Amino acid sequence: MEFTLDRLSALMADPAVRGLSITRQLQPLGGRGDGISPPTFAQAEGDEKGPRYVWSERRVDDELVKTCLLDSPASQANRIEESLLELVSADRLSLPLHRMQVPHIGELTDLDLPHRTYDAAIGTAKLSDGTDWKKSEVAKQLREASRKNAASLLEHAPLILILGGWDSHSGTAANAWQGRHEKAIWSKIVAIDAFKMNRPGGRLDPMGLPSSHKVDLGDGDKKLVDQGLGVVPPSMDRYPRLSITMRYAEQRSVVSFGVFRKIGFGGSGKDAAARDFLAALAILGLTALHRDGGHLRSECDLVCEDTSGWQVRRDDAVDEPLSGLTVECALQVVQEALARFPSYGLKFRTEPIVVHVHESLIAAMGRSDT
Repeated sequence: MEFTLDRLSALMADPAVRGLSITRQLQPLGGRGDGISPPTFAQAEGDEKGPRYVWSERRVDDELVKTCLLDSPASQANRIEESLLELVSADRLSLPLHRMQVPHIGELTDLDLPHRTYDAAIGTAKLSDGTDWKKSEVAKQLREASRKNAASLLEHAPLILILGGWDSHSGTAANAWQGRHEKAIWSKIVAIDAFKMNRPGGRLDPMGLPSSHKVDLGDGDKKLVDQGLGVVPPSMDRYPRLSITMRYAEQRSVVSFGVFRKIGFGGSGKDAAARDFLAALAILGLTALHRDGGHLRSECDLVCEDTSGWQVRRDDAVDEPLSGLTVECALQVVQEALARFPSYGLKFRTEPIVVHVHESLIAAMGRSDT
């Protein structure tokens, strides 16, 4: 079945439809079996030093295999934001954004900040006239939004309703889940049947400097190796650099209709129109992620080898394929869904709000540089 707004509306209105999912099998850009680099995570205090990856076991086809995390749901959400911001920058998508001016860095938007519109950097920012953003009408409307009526979030920060958010610094009441919204989409990439690959490390010095020799380069006598100089012979030391090899990587992405159905927007007609738009924007985010998100980090580029395609997941376990789902198609459905807003009295801000980072944060940035 083709992906259209009418089809999406019918799926959203069917209580037996729980959402959409897609599973993609990925292989390294260098080919099957090539080594790739997983993300490393900080060590707990007191733990032995060295690379820390996230290992776990999973049952695959009745076989217990070792897996390694390649990209977490939080990281995938950041990549979705990057892809959406590219569409906004290319004038192909309109989203209500704050554009925060930061000296020496440039412009940051809701899509660049960790907590999106709920980020403390926006909460402490100033409007162009010098007043506090948190005293603005938009800030007031966002604080009053709840699951029962999230129309102001739809108007000013719809990605909070898709990617989730917690307004933990505004002092909003905990009742009615004000300022707390669960994510409706998530994605993760895991290496299946993965094993470590140890690699030696070393350093050549074109000047032939002895690494153990101490030299004062302005900060006291220190070994050259401790100052980034000198020859370090290739070796397998106590903390070797690691890669992994795998059978394949699996990317699973999900859109939960159940999350959208819990949110109200002011009435039955408004509810349906808003939920259709949010579902379409969520699908756009994931299709853009699948198109743009193959490069994860240095020495970790993945290409799609096989995919089940998008599936409509139902309570009766009779899944249906959803064909024709591309970025271009999803963009069209988003625009059509947004075009319905005026007839239902729904608002959607298209002009950016310009804010300026708090002066005390500018001073803190200077101290960080030193």
